[in-house]
Amino acid sequence: MKKIKFLSLILSLFLLLCSCGESEKLPTSGDAEAKVKSEPQTHIATMLTVGDNLMHMPVVNDGKQEDGSYDYSHIFKMLQEDIVNADIAVIGQETVLGGIELGLSGYPLFNSPTDVGKSLVDVGFDVVLHASNHIMDRNIEGIEKTLEFWRSYPDVTVLGINESEEMKQSARIVEKNGIKFALFNYTYSTNGIPVPSGREYMVNMLDENKIESDIKAVDKKVDFVVVFPHWGNEYQMSASEYQQELARKMCEWGADAIIGSHPHVIQPCQWIKSDNGNECIVYYSLGNFVSRQKETKNLLGGMAGLEFTKTGDEKSIKAKYTPIVTQYDHNSRNFVVYKLSQYTNELAKEHGINLYDGALTKSKFEGIYKSVFGEAPDGIEMEY
Repeated sequence: MKKIKFLSLILSLFLLLCSCGESEKLPTSGDAEAKVKSEPQTHIATMLTVGDNLMHMPVVNDGKQEDGSYDYSHIFKMLQEDIVNADIAVIGQETVLGGIELGLSGYPLFNSPTDVGKSLVDVGFDVVLHASNHIMDRNIEGIEKTLEFWRSYPDVTVLGINESEEMKQSARIVEKNGIKFALFNYTYSTNGIPVPSGREYMVNMLDENKIESDIKAVDKKVDFVVVFPHWGNEYQMSASEYQQELARKMCEWGADAIIGSHPHVIQPCQWIKSDNGNECIVYYSLGNFVSRQKETKNLLGGMAGLEFTKTGDEKSIKAKYTPIVTQYDHNSRNFVVYKLSQYTNELAKEHGINLYDGALTKSKFEGIYKSVFGEAPDGIEMEY
């Protein structure tokens, strides 16, 4: 009898231990995978944009090599790390790349070496904006030569000019780090040189109906919409009423970021909110990236830095602004672009602008910058 009771006790203890093991069962790899799948991943992509690459003849000649080719990588050397580190680097190419065959020229009818484009690729630009008021400076042939050049670089996204009506109607969509962007570029004018009848598709004009339809057409297909308008009043350091009104409309249509150029000077940047609740970051003008203009205000540009984040259906943008300075010497050579934070009075003394616009100091650039921005705009990091 005692033996039976003892065996019964052992059996009860065994069943109890088995029960405890089941209740404290460790999670399997399948459980962990299910948990990961239920939590949305976070995707981040950065974009850096600079203003107009304005190739006056002194800038063109500064790149000429002994073998007759042209190289402009020296202009970008102080910003090379920023350009390369951005997931998407964007530049406004103000002038056509018609090449030597069409005759190189500066203002008022520009035509630049195709090696300008090669240098942009070499230093790390991913997106090139060609919709500008100078895009028709060498008529249709200039655009055709520019497009022909870019066919050799299929990884570069070219905006603002098109080979066909089909190309014009197809949004340029770029995907980086799991985030999809729709990118658009338009110009307000072609300086009175008409695009030939039947070939209007070759240049994206700043037409409100077209912009609205373009943005709305990609609304559900991408995560972010970025518009690059070539607009505004030359040398005006504040956004015009037209720019502000159109920016509000683009925001309402669904633009997430608007990054402008053309005035040859910097203009403010700000967050705006449309009546339907959409929010958008607007850089009204980044000014010139490089030029050989002869007023100090034309040599102060801006660099827009954006960080786009997507977690599930939640999306956000962090915005940054960096003032930059074009440097050239007394012979209008040795062009280099610096961040204003890197600039020194020693460099200012050597600047060729001293021959045209009075004695230059770093504080002169700082004064222009502060006159435009004053205090830092809300929600925008000012890198200076």
